[in-house]
Amino acid sequence: MRFILIAFLIFLTTTVTAQSDKKAISVFENLLTRLSSYETMSYKYHRSLNYFSENYHRDTDGNIYLDFRVNDTAMGFKYQAENTSLKSVYNGSETFYIDKEDATIKFSFKAQIGLFESLPLFTNSIVTLKNSLPKIINDDEVVKKLADTTINDKSYHIASFVLQNKTLSNLGSYSHITLKRNFFYKIIVDKTTFLPLQIIQSNSVEPKDYILTSFTDFQPDITQLPENSWYYSTYMKDFKPASDKKVALIGKNVMAPDWESTYIKTNEAISLSKLKGKVVLLEFWIKNCGYCVAAVPEINYLIKKYNNKQLTVIGINKHDKQDDVDFFYGKNKPNFNTIHDSNGNIATAYGVDGFPTIVLIDKKGMVIYAGGFDKELIDGLLKTSLE
Repeated sequence: MRFILIAFLIFLTTTVTAQSDKKAISVFENLLTRLSSYETMSYKYHRSLNYFSENYHRDTDGNIYLDFRVNDTAMGFKYQAENTSLKSVYNGSETFYIDKEDATIKFSFKAQIGLFESLPLFTNSIVTLKNSLPKIINDDEVVKKLADTTINDKSYHIASFVLQNKTLSNLGSYSHITLKRNFFYKIIVDKTTFLPLQIIQSNSVEPKDYILTSFTDFQPDITQLPENSWYYSTYMKDFKPASDKKVALIGKNVMAPDWESTYIKTNEAISLSKLKGKVVLLEFWIKNCGYCVAAVPEINYLIKKYNNKQLTVIGINKHDKQDDVDFFYGKNKPNFNTIHDSNGNIATAYGVDGFPTIVLIDKKGMVIYAGGFDKELIDGLLKTSLE
């Protein structure tokens, strides 16, 4: 059922009109009433990110349990969310997050709002709907419409609304953006139960891009989960405490660690030691990084400015597949080659854990700058180093 509506997505970016449909408001009210009537619930969650403009697709699945009986918590509910990679629990006073792949557990004596907002299992979720619907219903500036659709011979409501220059956060608040665009939300609602089946989010700038979330195996007012499943101590024997120690970025005035690799596009072997006598600018980047995209024309400018000097610019990528790198190059046109740090050894040696990170190395192999991309600062260092 997850992908039944893909052919229907052409309909998503309809023109914004001036008035809302009273029938749509009624459906939203019934949906809110239904969600608010349950003290506890569990469901299976699926999220499909489809950003065709960025050649990006990712699916996420998980099991969700929500308990709204304790409304004096920082978030107004308790939750457990779990899939094959993670488990996140908020028991009303403590939060812990289990990374199953690393076999680690992180604990906090308070609600971690930031963690919840970043959890992929709560994007456009039941919590999002329950918290956002009151203001959407009462906001006259939010255009609301109603239509019908048929899925597997069953008729459903399509209750839609449009947000201008803002989206919904996981907790259902408005997240304002600086770019001017409309965000279209389509909620597929069961006409009998008034429970949501799917939420589809798209936008007016990249109309083929969309996020689809779906809810199945919905069980309202279920029995409480085992008491010990809410406690951090229950998991201590299987997971070690996560370290908050951050990787230290390489400092100035130290010799840059040597490395050997091959250029992704040409398969030509390259090493840092072969570049002695040249100034080397390393940019650690990943495809799905807005700042990395923004840095490309600025780096191209520096390459052109110092074209006749002894400057070599090399991108380093440890995350992306070949076709993703090719897509990035085709769309953004960087004028430098990239090597693949497939095992992450180069990033580890240089202490890189954020993107983009620039490391500037002088002709003797000494690091003279390491940090974020700062065009004016790097331009000044290049001017001095290349004299």
